[in-house]
Amino acid sequence: MAKKILIVDDASLIRNITKRAVEEAGYEAVLANNGKEGLEALKANSIDFIFSDINMPIMSGMEMIAEIRKEESWRFIPIVMLTTETKPELQQEAKTLGVKAWLVKPFNKDKFLLVLNKLLG
Repeated sequence: MAKKILIVDDASLIRNITKRAVEEAGYEAVLANNGKEGLEALKANSIDFIFSDINMPIMSGMEMIAEIRKEESWRFIPIVMLTTETKPELQQEAKTLGVKAWLVKPFNKDKFLLVLNKLLG
C-alpha cells in the first residue's frame, strides 16, 4: 500500500505540482488548503509524511505543527516546510517544533523528491 503524503498549502498551483510529483514517485497525496484542514486530514487518514506551507488563512503551518506535535500518535511524522519564507528565526521555530527540512519555493522537483525519499526511509 502506498504511503500517504499530506500536502498543506493555500495555493492550488503548489498543491497540484506537489501532488503530481508525489504521485509520480509512487505515493498517495492527500491535500489540504490550510492548517485546520490539514489537522482534519490527519484525523481521517493514516498519514506518513507532511509538506506544509507557513502562511495560510484560518490556521498557519506553524500553528498546525504545534497541534500535531501535541498528539502522541502524530509526534514522529516527518514534516517538511515548503514555503517562500527564508527568515532564520522562522526556520529555528520550525526546527524546535520538530520540522525535518525546509524547502524554499519555487522548489526543485529532484530535491523535493530526494528529501521525501530520504525522510521516509
